[in-house]
Amino acid sequence: MAKETDPPADAAPILWVLCTTMPVDGFDDARRLVEWYTYRWRIERFHFVLKTGGSNVEKLQLETYDRLARVMALYSIVAWRILWMTYQVRQDPDQPCSVVFTPDEEAALRQLYDRQRPRKGPRSRPMAADHRLTLREAMHTMAKLGGFLGRKSDGEPGIKTLWRGYQALQLIVLGMQLTQRDCCGG
Repeated sequence: MAKETDPPADAAPILWVLCTTMPVDGFDDARRLVEWYTYRWRIERFHFVLKTGGSNVEKLQLETYDRLARVMALYSIVAWRILWMTYQVRQDPDQPCSVVFTPDEEAALRQLYDRQRPRKGPRSRPMAADHRLTLREAMHTMAKLGGFLGRKSDGEPGIKTLWRGYQALQLIVLGMQLTQRDCCGG
């Protein structure tokens, strides 16, 4: 049995009775298993992102195991990255977006952010050159590519919107890279 050590003031501590097939030969083994159990929610969220968050992997009708294995490997990476991004922005929305995005992604998001910002009156001007996009600004910009409207009452973007936005961002980055390579002789 495991007991929550620091419950909220208005709640009773949670008691867990965990059943396991793993050997438990002492306190350290029990503590390790309880720690593993705490990861359960993140694992469930990962599978949600993978299955229904935008990949629609369950709807794919691939003909061979090799094709399924390859697409699952690719989609797992994307699902992990989107889930990681959502946790990072919740933890610290004001951190620089470079913590999560590559330099090419950041450059694309910066251009998009300036175009997506609402314009009000003659004072409206482009973002200052030294302005660093926060992670929240970058995530909202990416989500808008996936259909997020970003109104005050909308809350934070969902997984499906982020997945679609991430796909669109990758295409924009690829287009920028191809343009730079073609025009610069790279």
